[in-house]
Order: sequence, then structure tokens, then C-alpha cells
Amino acid sequence: MNNSFDLKRFSQVIALDWRLYLRRFGISMIVWMCLPIVIWITSLVMEFDVDNGARAGFIAAFIFGALISVPSRVYGKANLPREGVSFAMLPATSTEKYLSMILYCSILTPIACGLGGWLIDTLLTLLPFGGFKEFITFPWSNALGKSLVSGILLFLMVSSYFLFGNMVFKKRKTGKTLAWLLLIHFVIALLIQIPFIWRIIGGFIERFNNTLTSYWVTNAFMFVIATVFYYLTYRRIKNQKY
Repeated sequence: MNNSFDLKRFSQVIALDWRLYLRRFGISMIVWMCLPIVIWITSLVMEFDVDNGARAGFIAAFIFGALISVPSRVYGKANLPREGVSFAMLPATSTEKYLSMILYCSILTPIACGLGGWLIDTLLTLLPFGGFKEFITFPWSNALGKSLVSGILLFLMVSSYFLFGNMVFKKRKTGKTLAWLLLIHFVIALLIQIPFIWRIIGGFIERFNNTLTSYWVTNAFMFVIATVFYYLTYRRIKNQKY
């Protein structure tokens, strides 16, 4: 195709992916949204209260679970030799297919899971019984501003990992991506034990041992990592051979 992006063509891809999303992940999304009910029932049976901070943490964990599982569920066949032909033959450019993938996996999924979980949690809190006594003021954070920005960047970084893993691995995509992430973290943990490297890291920590500076350094790191993996995913889609 001559054009890298066409709005009409892109809207058609979104419509096609929407049907695919509902068919392959719709029920899973409902399950992720409704998991606060499990926590509420547990609190009711065990007769203990769950504070709003812990519930916000649970909803954040549910969002992570959805982000980890959605790429392989919806686009798991996109890089397979036979099944991936339908993805390759979509009347759209690689850019349009990639942007639609980002829309559903990195934007729609966390928003729907977070807001859905928060709404169900709010409804359960309205009940005169059970362990939910205070309302959660925000789906994945008790404070807006800095924590919200960091949370969004963290979600995007995690999503970028599993989008890339989905386009690289042929089978057991989610499990292999998790295994590689654990292996990388293990290697890094070993490397920082080397005295020379530890002195460099220690000096870096002392230099940036400031709350505000640490906040921006952490956010910049997550932004760069997410950008790199999103770009690698795009290149993988563009250069995919069947």
C-alpha cells in the first residue's frame, strides 16, 4: 500500500479487531473486572475488613494480569506461519495494524479493567455488609498526579514487554515472556554484585538520592524501555515473514 496511514482504512481495522477482541478476550475481561467480588466474598466469609489501599492494589494487580494475557489471547496467531496469514492479509498497512493492536492491548484493556473493577468495588462498598467500608477514590492509585503518571508508565512498560513477546515467540508466548523477564532480572541481580559495577551503581544512587530526581529518573527509564519495546514490536510486525 502506498499510504502508511489512512483514517478510513484504520477505522475498518479497529472494527475488525473489536469483534476479534470481544470473541477472544471479552469473557476474560469480564472475569478480570469481577475479581473484586472474590475479595469481597472472602472478607465476608473470613469476617475481616479490606482497606481501600489494599483493594486499589488488588485492582492494579488485576490490570497487570489483563495486560499480560491479552496479547496472546487476541493476537496470538499473528506471527504463526499458517494462522497468521489472515492477519497479514488484512486490508491495512503494518502501521494501522500495529496502532490497532496498541489501542486494544495497551489502552482499552487497562482502562476497561481498571474502571470496571473500580465500579464493581464501589457497588460492593455500598452494601451494608461485607469487608468493604471505604470507597476507593481511584482505580489504581489513592492519589492523582505523580503516582498516576508512574502507574500509567508502568502499565505501558509491562504491556510493551508482552506485545513484543507475543510477536517473537510461536508457542507458550506469555510463559516464555515471563521466563525471559525473570532470567534478565536474575542476570542483572548477579551483575550488580560485581564490586566494580556496584561502585558505579552506588555512585549513581548517591547522586540521584533525591525524591523528585528519583521520580523523574524512574519515569524516564520506564518511558524509554516502553518506547524501545513498542518500536521493536512494530518492526517485528512490519518485517514478519509467513
